[in-house]
Amino acid sequence: MDTRPSPIAGNGILRQLSAKSLVLIQPHLRNVKIAQGTVLHEPGEVLTNVYFPTNGMVSMLAVLKTGEAIEAGIVGPEGYVGGYLGVRGWRGLGHAVMQITGEALRLSVRNFKKAYDASDEFRTLINGYQAVLYFQAQQSAACQALHPVEARMCRWLLQAQDCVGGDTLNLTQEFLSHMLGVRRTSVSGSANKLQEEGLINYKRGVIRILDRKGLEKASCECYGAVRGAIADTMPKG
Repeated sequence: MDTRPSPIAGNGILRQLSAKSLVLIQPHLRNVKIAQGTVLHEPGEVLTNVYFPTNGMVSMLAVLKTGEAIEAGIVGPEGYVGGYLGVRGWRGLGHAVMQITGEALRLSVRNFKKAYDASDEFRTLINGYQAVLYFQAQQSAACQALHPVEARMCRWLLQAQDCVGGDTLNLTQEFLSHMLGVRRTSVSGSANKLQEEGLINYKRGVIRILDRKGLEKASCECYGAVRGAIADTMPKG
């Protein structure tokens, strides 16, 4: 007998579902491993699949014509990646890319929409998480404009740790500079300061979180605001 926990338990939306709702999608879910850098959807793209992460982290990016990008939101095991329903079908909202390798349960849009239409419970959870993403985008705009790099880095590291569920993050300074919208030198200075304060250890593209409570104190208010939005908007499990 296989005593391993079901992957469904690893996703915050799916584990909230009753057996009545879960039976609509469980036979159609496929567990997939997604490598860092994999693009899950582009803005306006007609989608064929949605994803319910069970570990790892997905970034929702706003990408300019120059190729520059800034992160507008993060999706981890509490949510799903799959755009929005418009008049022309289910389409990608923004640029979604896997930033930290992980796994997800993949569901075709066809079966997703059937469950969305048939189950009030499933629809409430999906709509609730869409509201969380909207709030994240608003909070991110304020964070980028008003908060210092060091506090923003602490916020981002905390979010990343929540997604991966461990203390070690494989992140380069170049990667962090793109996510935070700053120069690499700014990231280097902030990382060195956090290391001197004993909050993290950083070496060769690997960040190890040493003092989570210290990071929470040094983080801007946005980390708590987003976690609060998730707690307030999503039904409790």
